[in-house]
Formats: sequence, C-alpha cells, structure tokens
Amino acid sequence: MKNITFLFLLLSLNNFAQIHFCAKHKQTSVSSQIQHSKLTANLSTQISHELKYDVKFVHLNLNLERTNKNVSGGVKTIATVTVSSMDTFMVVLHQNHTVDSVRFNGLFLPFVRQDSSLKIKAPTPLVNGTTFTVSVYYHGIAPVGGAAIGNGFSNGTSGSWGNQVTWSLSESIAAYHWWPCKQILTDKIDSSWVFVTTDSANKVGSNGLLKNVVTIGNKKRYEWKSNYPIDYYLISVAIAKYKEYNLYAKPQYLIGDSILIQNYIYDNAINNVGFVSQKNILNKMPQVVNLFSKLFGMYPFYKEKYGHCMAPFGGGMEHQTMTSLGFFDYYVDAHELGHQWWGDYVTCKTWGDIWINEGFASYSEHLTAQYLDPSNLQPNLSTAHSNVMSQNGGSIFFTGNDTMDANRIFDSRLTYDKGGSIIRTLQFVTNNDSLWFNTLRGFLNTYKFNTASAVDFKNYYQTQTGISATQFFNQWYYGEGYPTFNVTYNKIGNTFVLKSNQTTSMPSSVPVFITPMEYKISRTSMSDTIIRVNHNVNIETYTVALQGTVTSVVCDPNNFVINKVVGPTFDPNLIVGVSENQIKNLLITVGPNPFKNEIQISNLTNDADCIELLDVNGKLISKHTVIGTQQTLSINLKTGICFVSIKNKQNQILKISKLIKE
Repeated sequence: MKNITFLFLLLSLNNFAQIHFCAKHKQTSVSSQIQHSKLTANLSTQISHELKYDVKFVHLNLNLERTNKNVSGGVKTIATVTVSSMDTFMVVLHQNHTVDSVRFNGLFLPFVRQDSSLKIKAPTPLVNGTTFTVSVYYHGIAPVGGAAIGNGFSNGTSGSWGNQVTWSLSESIAAYHWWPCKQILTDKIDSSWVFVTTDSANKVGSNGLLKNVVTIGNKKRYEWKSNYPIDYYLISVAIAKYKEYNLYAKPQYLIGDSILIQNYIYDNAINNVGFVSQKNILNKMPQVVNLFSKLFGMYPFYKEKYGHCMAPFGGGMEHQTMTSLGFFDYYVDAHELGHQWWGDYVTCKTWGDIWINEGFASYSEHLTAQYLDPSNLQPNLSTAHSNVMSQNGGSIFFTGNDTMDANRIFDSRLTYDKGGSIIRTLQFVTNNDSLWFNTLRGFLNTYKFNTASAVDFKNYYQTQTGISATQFFNQWYYGEGYPTFNVTYNKIGNTFVLKSNQTTSMPSSVPVFITPMEYKISRTSMSDTIIRVNHNVNIETYTVALQGTVTSVVCDPNNFVINKVVGPTFDPNLIVGVSENQIKNLLITVGPNPFKNEIQISNLTNDADCIELLDVNGKLISKHTVIGTQQTLSINLKTGICFVSIKNKQNQILKISKLIKE
C-alpha cells in the first residue's frame, strides 16, 4: 500500500508538469506571502542599516527532535566590525523564540527585543576590524507558515513511509525562524558548525563532515563541521530515523580520494522493495557529479562531501553539501546537484538575481539529459518551452519590490523554465562549446565562495568571449515574450529559397528577436543538412545552393530557441529576392560531375555569351562561344578539379560550377 501511495504521489505531482518541483515547494499561498511581507518589511530596513559586521563563523548547538518543532540551545557568532565604529550588535530571531541570555565577548549583557530583531549594546564601541564573539541562548517553537517556502523549520510525517521528520528550509529569508542570524546574501559565513543533540534513535544530517557522534545518556550529539563559506539560508538540519547509504564519485581531474555521496534514507525504506526504483536513480548520481565536474569545474566541496537527507515535502532544496528532498527523481536530483555550483559555490547577489541560482540549475538538467539521457533531451526542452509560451509575456528580470514575493522569485515559468532555456540559447549564440564552458568555469572561479548578479555574468561573458550580450539580455532576460516563425520554402534548380516571417508575442517589449536560427533540410537519397542563418528583421529570405529534392524542412531542430513555428510549408511561388533572369540562370545545368572527356551544358539563356574553362587556380584553359541553349564541349584535361564559368556580353558571371575530371 505504501508503494502505491508513493506512486500515486509521483503521478499526482507529475500532473503539475508545468510547475517545476523545486519551484513548487519554494512558493507559498498569496495570503501567507502577504503576512510574511508585513512581518519582514520593517525588519529588512533594519537589516540594511544595522548589521555592520562581517560574519566569520557560526556554531549552532541545538536540542532538536524528530517529533516536534521545539528548538533550544545556543548559537555563537564570531564576526568582524566593518564600519568605523559599531556600538550595537544585531541579529534576527523570530519572536516565537524566547531569548534566555546573551554573551558578548564572554560577558552576560542585557538585550532588546523588537519584533524579530535582537540588539545587544557593546560595553564600548568597537572600531573597524575588531573581531568579537556573541552567543545567544534561546528556546521556542518555530512559527507556522508565513515563511517564503512554507515553514523555515518544519515537522511532519512521510505519507509514503510513515516516518516522522523535523527539517529546515530557510530559503529565502526564513533562517531566523529557527536560529539567530544575519540574513544578508552578500555576507557569506566563512565556516560553520552544526551540533544537534537528539534522541539516540535519530540520526541528524547537516552541512560539511560529521566529525563526531557523542553519547549523552539516552541521547546523541551529532557534530557537523564545514570549512567552506556558506550563505545563511543554506545551513540546514534534518532529523529522523535514518539509515546511511553511501556512494562515491571520482571526477576526471580529482586528485586524491573519491568524493563521498552520503545519503540519509528513511530506515524502513532503504531496503524495501518499493524503494528499489528510487535507489536506482540515486545510484546514478556519481556520474552526474562527474559530468558537472567536467563541465563546470571540480565539485566545489570535494574535501567534504555531497549528500541527501529525506524529508516529507515535494521537491528538493539545495542545502550546501547535503540536499534535502522528498523523493529521488533523476532530474530533481540533477537540478539540486547543479545548485552546488550555481547557488552555493556562487550565490545570487540579491533575490532579484535568482537567475544565477535557478536558471543555471535548470540548465544543468538539460545538460544531464544531453550527455547522460539523450532520449529525454528534446521532450524536456519542449516541456520547458511550452510552459514559457503558455502566456504571452513575462520577464526573468523583476524589480526590487518583488524580491519579498516568493511566488515571483521562484516562478516556475520564468525563473526556472525560461531562465534555464535562455542559457542554452546563449550557448547557441556563442557557437563554440569549448569557449562556452571555459567561460562558465572561469565565471565560477572568479566569483567562487561569493555572490554574483546577472549583470556580473553578462559582463564576464562579454569579456571572455568577445561577444556583446547587450542585445541578447535586452531580448531574453529583460524583455518579454517569444517569437513565432512562419516559414515557407521553394527549390529552384539547385537553389533552395526559404522565407521566414517573425512575429512576437509581446511586440511592445521585443518587436523582433534578433537571433541565429537553424533549419534542418531533408532530401531524397541524401543526408540531412542543417543550415545556420541570422534572423535580423521581421521578414528574412535566404537562398542556399542545394542539390537534390527537398522532402521536409524543420525550424530549430535542436530546440535552442524558445519559439513557435507555423510550417515550414512548400510554396512553389516563392521567388522573393530572385529575379526572373536569375531564376533562368539558376536552371542552367553543367555535367556530368565527375566527367571523363565531355561536359554537357543545358538550359543556356539568351543572355549567355561565352563559356570559360578554368583550372584549380583560376587560370583560363579554354574559351568557347555559346551556340544555342544546349552545348557539348570536349575537354582535354588531366585529372583534377576545374571550373566552368558562363558569362554574358558584359563579362558578368551568370553561373560557375566546380567539376572533377576523372
């Protein structure tokens, strides 16, 4: 029955195919979001003005259980003053929690609570560069709802397996629901410890390496330590009856031991026959680690680990070195793993720059399909593009006023599907995969363990590739809508003519998408040909020299561009851009090719005056006067390449053909 329940859950979730799993969980109800915005509006103003220090280290030492949301213990912060003088230290901690005491550099000091702010006045003002330590001891029950992603700290029971779990999900500004912190993206914490004391039946998953498990009566303290910089919302805990299931990755350029992939699986699921399919998916993660390490650069936290903690929610959350997720799905897992580079290693500078996190993690899914699961690449791209085009407008860019709205930040259609798709489009524009992936690796290395904006990426891309990205970003990142290509084609002799009429869904925003475009041309008894052209104005006509009978044309065969297509359809009347005389000249045939001793020239026009035979260097071999519409020439030539040039009386070339002498 549990297996059926879990399958039903997956099928139900898949009915929301237009909503990305990651996005689905990171959104909340409108009423809940309004409540959260009211609670944090004043708080955000205080944060920007009063948090005048750089966090160097945090140590969470908490008492937590799998059966409730009670939090108690202490959090130590070591920080350095970043202004000329600081007389007050401030962190944020939800008002549901009672602060028992505060130590400032070892001294118990009074404190002031105002809503969710906690302020401690220093005994004497601290000057710039001074390092200090503050410990906050508190207890309480984490709030229900009102956070950007449901609850910052949750307790629940798995509907599939019946396990009780307590877990954190702090993105975007809900870490203060369970620990006193500085919620500023640009201040990454240099290193962190998470110690959790819990019932001995539990296991606790968190960031970094599990350095010790200490028995304390009928409880155990799990001591997790990380030496990598981390943003506040990526610190996590998950408590349940887990069993450990470990895998190992060995990327190509890794020096030393393999990378541990440490998985905390529900104890009653790990060996259950109903969990086999999920375990098989999990077993594929080492090859995805290897792939991303090759494309993006070495897994950033290879000296510690990667891993997963199960918790009863739909989707995943990319906690640094240990993702939390509700179930194992190949592409959800790949998405969250991609975040370790895009979101954790390099983090969005503001929530308005969420494209750095979610756009590139979604793009990572496409790379997974391309390199490891190619049969699903086009279906995945089509699903994403269809979701984007389910509405006419919508921009990836949004104003600062929207950065308090989780439904806008984590919009499945725009942040995830459009965000990931246009990155693949930019790769297509670059038209050089070696340069492209070198640019991605260089960007990550430049901003490693730091934050970056979309503008930072645009500027870096331009510098590294020498390609201006202003037009691209104006169209696809800041602009709205998508193009529709109405395509017709014709074949005149050996000349293929294609006409593309582009309209856009939001012409007031983007009147024409200036973009490269590919067309796949299929011909009888010949291999398919893909031509790449530039679409610069609304109506474009292209002519291409092409032999054979065209059987079909496909616009954007590799789905590089978000677009709709009408046609392509055959139009025998399509001669746009080709004059009547040009059409006649195109019908002139020269052959056979290769030839032995003679060549035949047919359909010569009245305008044709002479025929010249040239060697491979363009040197004139012989010249012949045109007589009639058909002509046969005897050619005394050694084997090799030659050219036949047909000219008019004005010495203009009407047609030139390359032939091979057998």
